[in-house]
Amino acid sequence: MTDYLLKQDAKDLDPDMFQLSELESERQARRLIMIPSESTAPKAVRELMASSFANIYAEGYPRSETRFQSQEKIMDYAHQLGEYRRHSDRRYYKGVEYADQVEALARRRGAELFAANGLVADDLYVNVQPLSGAPANTAVYTALIKPGDAILGMDLLHGGHLTHGSPVNRSGLFYNAFHYTVEPGTERLDYDHVRQIAKACSPKIIVAGYTSYPWVPDWNIFRQIADEVGAYLLADISHIAGLVAAGVVPSPMGIADVVSFTT
Repeated sequence: MTDYLLKQDAKDLDPDMFQLSELESERQARRLIMIPSESTAPKAVRELMASSFANIYAEGYPRSETRFQSQEKIMDYAHQLGEYRRHSDRRYYKGVEYADQVEALARRRGAELFAANGLVADDLYVNVQPLSGAPANTAVYTALIKPGDAILGMDLLHGGHLTHGSPVNRSGLFYNAFHYTVEPGTERLDYDHVRQIAKACSPKIIVAGYTSYPWVPDWNIFRQIADEVGAYLLADISHIAGLVAAGVVPSPMGIADVVSFTT
């Protein structure tokens, strides 16, 4: 049977790309570039990223009830496949019965890992589909506000992120973006100043959580400010998500309306 290039190794099929991949592996092994939102993925993760799941398209979501099932129940193949075949599926294409289990498992693990501040896993609504932090924040804006609405985030030059209202990003192009900064003398946030700006611009969303601000925001004060002006609070913890999960720094779970982060 003709192979049609499906089983050849990269080094045989495309030597140039294989060589570049090897060079990149060497670069990562020999050089340290400290970008907070990047990390070295374990070999097991990279193996699964290149698994047969890469062949399928699974637009949509797994069944809602799987959000409240234990990991053991989600991994009960007989039960899950029976439910899939009995009630069909909400996704747009078939052949996703195992993808359903993968996503359901990821959602449950995320909920159990990040539950904090008196919340349990069943209290959290986890979405693991965004490809990175930028589209995650875009999804939040699209879901909660309309183009032209005001948003308030930290200025990019003071430690904010492109998706917090930068004029070169869709968050600054599609929304009326306002910014707060750090105080020149302390290089820290002045929450009274943030409150003043929020009252002046009446944002629909306030963003807390940063790219290069070395202190953890006071989530409760941001919650108070958001409530005072009738805004949603988005906590973008992309650069400290590991510390939050480990309980090393305070968690915004249950305080912010939405928490976004990268892996």
